[in-house]
Amino acid sequence: MPETKTCESCGREIEYRKKWARDWDKIKFCSDECRRNKNKFDFRGPILELLNQRARTSTMCPSEVLTPELKSDTNMMEHVRRSARLLAAEGLIEITQKGSPVDPLHFKGPIRLRLKQ
Repeated sequence: MPETKTCESCGREIEYRKKWARDWDKIKFCSDECRRNKNKFDFRGPILELLNQRARTSTMCPSEVLTPELKSDTNMMEHVRRSARLLAAEGLIEITQKGSPVDPLHFKGPIRLRLKQ
């Protein structure tokens, strides 16, 4: 069975399905929503920029990337979290809760971001 892939839009894991056997090499997105959005808002650059301005062990709240007007917009926050999952999948950052790294695919609740140690 082929290995899992990372969705290019949200950073979640795509598990192999038998119906995709013929097209597995072409599969890039985990859902129709991800295919439609295709990183409409990509915050990877701003996240890395903010983290690189801090001490190596410092963390940041994902909402720091957004302007004050957008911080309460749950859709925009989900785009920031998607970008964070993609960076974690690339091995550039860690997603933490209460100071400990969490699985980027299965976290729930408030998170912090930090550069990979």
